[in-house]
Amino acid sequence: MAARIRPASAADAPALDPVLAAAFAADPITEHILPDPRRRDAALRRGMGHVLREVYVPAGGALTTEELDGVALWARPGDPKPSALQELRGLPTFIATFRRHLPRAMRAFGEAEKRRPDEPHWFLDVLAVRPDRQGRGIGGALVRAGLADADAAGAPAFLVTSNPANVPLYEHLGFAVQEPFAIGPVRAWPMLRAPAGETARAIGTGG
Repeated sequence: MAARIRPASAADAPALDPVLAAAFAADPITEHILPDPRRRDAALRRGMGHVLREVYVPAGGALTTEELDGVALWARPGDPKPSALQELRGLPTFIATFRRHLPRAMRAFGEAEKRRPDEPHWFLDVLAVRPDRQGRGIGGALVRAGLADADAAGAPAFLVTSNPANVPLYEHLGFAVQEPFAIGPVRAWPMLRAPAGETARAIGTGG
């Protein structure tokens, strides 16, 4: 049965926190910025949960399933940027999440951000599926839902993954690998998908 996709609400967030944490527990970039496995689950729930609640749910960019077994966080052209006050309010959460590794985390996020296209695009920031539900098409359904909106707007879609196992999935969905780059010791793959009906083309980035 195909996964039914809908916008995530604030009420869904407590159920999605463990989905995010479990899906990213063994991700290479997570292991780089949260090297202590003993506190990784709690840190991911805190940090990713904050982003879910404060950024993506209010903007309407969080998608989930009826069963709450997956979540995709999409940033779209024109989404409001956090104000200086919002960023200041979020700082204690990120300090508590990354502790002494906060500078490492900020560098990692900055390196990924520099690869984003200059032109308006949909950005798949996070895709997470509960580990015991992976391989059932849930991730693909969450990505396709965002891509449908990007296609309707005639805009490309972009993502960055540090997990090589994810690359074939995204290629199957129409993304093409751009020039890989390093985040510390971690190799990362920026991937771009042209709007439906267009052939892949080079798109300038802010890097």
